[in-house]
Amino acid sequence: MDNGEKKHDIYSLAALAAGNFGAVSAMAKIIGESEFSLLFHKGKKENIHFNKIAAEFLLITIFGNDISLGFLRLKVADSVEQLKQILESLLAA
Repeated sequence: MDNGEKKHDIYSLAALAAGNFGAVSAMAKIIGESEFSLLFHKGKKENIHFNKIAAEFLLITIFGNDISLGFLRLKVADSVEQLKQILESLLAA
């Protein structure tokens, strides 16, 4: 959740995340995988977790080292399922 303390350039982040995900998808195909559905990058102070929701949608979560990756992945998995249902209902309408 953005508490307003950080001022990230979300447009640049979104563009770079899409490029990053595209590059990793190409690497997956090279090794015989159809895709990798999530990515994680660890930093000294902040980390980024990318999760593919649908062909055109990524969930990008930025979190500090005070949150464990396991806890985050558990919460993101729940959120991804909820978002998938919302997107499916919107696209079906």
